[in-house]
Amino acid sequence: MLVLHSASIAFGHRTLFSGLDLHVSRGQLVGISGESGCGKTSLLRAVLGFVALTSGSAEVCGLPLDAEHVDAIRRQTAYVPQELQPLAEKGADLIRLTHQLEHNVPLQQTQPLASAMKSLGLKEDLLELAAAKLSGGQRQRLLLAAALSLQKPLLLFDEPSSALDEESTQRVGLALLCACHEQGRSALIVSHDPVLLAFCDKVITLH
Repeated sequence: MLVLHSASIAFGHRTLFSGLDLHVSRGQLVGISGESGCGKTSLLRAVLGFVALTSGSAEVCGLPLDAEHVDAIRRQTAYVPQELQPLAEKGADLIRLTHQLEHNVPLQQTQPLASAMKSLGLKEDLLELAAAKLSGGQRQRLLLAAALSLQKPLLLFDEPSSALDEESTQRVGLALLCACHEQGRSALIVSHDPVLLAFCDKVITLH
């Protein structure tokens, strides 16, 4: 699902990482860890073509990562960045905005969404709750549920447990394992959280 060969990212004279070889197979959950500023988020954005590799090559969902194929790659990928805070009046708007960003299914197709919300410990009445009344953890889990419900083969999540307690983090880890091991999808997650990283099939540390 994702192959990086001798990948490097640098901005000006500052190299974030270099010579990275990474292979994420179908059905595999892979974690990326490392100190702040080592390029973890830039790596996820590079997989989507938003950040250019300085050197090396990448193949995503069986397609070369280049200008010709980047749109097709994005359509096969569900991405939740760490700082995503869409303006929303209700919880349902967080789902709708995520789906619209991905050019995807309308909110009415509720079965995958209902399953994702249940797995993350979310009640459906949160969809009608004013967004201002949602906690940071509830907003984060709603966005994760939206991404999971898209049924994309590749999941890219940046610090998906940053606003969560340990119980909710465990739910996220189990939901990701289900998506990968049972549904045959693949996930690459950036995290500092040892509880979440413990669910991963392997963890790559950037230096």
